[in-house]
Amino acid sequence: MYVPRLPLLIVTVLAVLVGAGWLVDSIAASRVERTISREVEEAARLDVSPRVNVDGVPYLAALVTGEIPAVHVHALDVDVADIGMVNAQTRLTEVEVTRAQVLSGDISGAPARSFTRTIRLDGVALGRLLDMTDLDISNPYDISPGGGTAAEARLSGTPFNQREPSTVLVDLRLVGNEFRMTPREIIDAPAEQTPAEAEAIREAFTLTLDTRKLPLAGRASTVNMSGGSIFFEAQRFNVSVAMSALSPVEVSSGD
Repeated sequence: MYVPRLPLLIVTVLAVLVGAGWLVDSIAASRVERTISREVEEAARLDVSPRVNVDGVPYLAALVTGEIPAVHVHALDVDVADIGMVNAQTRLTEVEVTRAQVLSGDISGAPARSFTRTIRLDGVALGRLLDMTDLDISNPYDISPGGGTAAEARLSGTPFNQREPSTVLVDLRLVGNEFRMTPREIIDAPAEQTPAEAEAIREAFTLTLDTRKLPLAGRASTVNMSGGSIFFEAQRFNVSVAMSALSPVEVSSGD
């Protein structure tokens, strides 16, 4: 079938231009992500560079809109005093930027609509707080976990000075500044327990923690369980971006 040369040429040129534009946009976004990652790594003195993602398709549309839709900073295996290794994600939304900031990635001082920090404690991190080296965290029900100021989890582990593991259903609650983990039911235990032994198991799976000691930049506002970990989240609105605040090891004592 005959295809006119002119339309084919136009299609080819357009395809080349779109491809070139996509490449330029990807390079610009990658450079900004590397810049932010490097600055956060230096501020936090992390052993591993955090992964950074900037939203916007295309990213360089921010040159026109003056806004980066969101910036995500992911830091894995960060050693936090008295807590152990945690994984953290910081998210900024609706960051108002100048043209120079769009191109350079230096977003210090830029206004942002919200700042959200999420901390993940896996079985190793939570087990350290409970003095259990084999702690396993799972969803007690065959449904998607909920979140908010309360949640639930199924914990299995060997309490200190015991030879065999126990499994306990616990309530996860946020009360003011505190996170409270309280056993509701002993699901499985090594053998028939006396009331004193059952109480010892309950105490082993009980935890009270001031969430302001977590690297959340504020007290936790939500808690939930998902994927074998417990997640805490804190959020602030109408903030000015400080690169040091994107460091997951910065602990704030604010409310």
